[in-house]
Amino acid sequence: MHALAWRATRPRWELADRGAVALTFDDGPDPEFTPQVLDVLAAHGARATFFVVGRRARQHPELVRRALADGHAVGSHTYAHHDGWTIPWPKLARDLWHGRRAVEAATGGTVRAFRPPKGYFGDRAATAAAACGLRPWLWTVNPRDWRPGVTAPEILAGLGPLSGGDVVLLHDAIERPEGPEAADRSATVEALPGIIAAARERGLRLEPVEGPR
Repeated sequence: MHALAWRATRPRWELADRGAVALTFDDGPDPEFTPQVLDVLAAHGARATFFVVGRRARQHPELVRRALADGHAVGSHTYAHHDGWTIPWPKLARDLWHGRRAVEAATGGTVRAFRPPKGYFGDRAATAAAACGLRPWLWTVNPRDWRPGVTAPEILAGLGPLSGGDVVLLHDAIERPEGPEAADRSATVEALPGIIAAARERGLRLEPVEGPR
């Protein structure tokens, strides 16, 4: 990969603002759990980022628009959530491109923030992201809320002490779950007030990774 393309798509892990933490939600939108997450965020006056799957955005554009209307940021999470290391580069690039366009169709604006499924961002994914004009975001904190049967106390325990600039990985839906029970996002919804409180107890604001789009 050309060094210039790699620099242009170098993943971001942390916020530049050390007075804030970013809560990020992958794999949605989900018609049952995304509204619950949005309700909790609204009740606590917290803003977040939703990295949405393109095919889901086409099915539920109203949820993408609600997230924006509530002051959250929206990024893309590919179109079909393929494991990027398992598919040929042309298919990977198409998945990223169609994912971006599907989210833009729902938002009515430009969407460049991007999260690669499962955090895979090798040279092939970086080249594809550069070709699609995407800005990749990874994370610093992973409480593993995607595990089948995980509980809210386990999610909170996995959070650890938050620091300024942290980016927290959460899920309002689950693509390709390890078990059918993982599709139930109730534990994440239940843990969310505690996550917000943990950040604020350390004097940290809850902000999107980028401004709303």
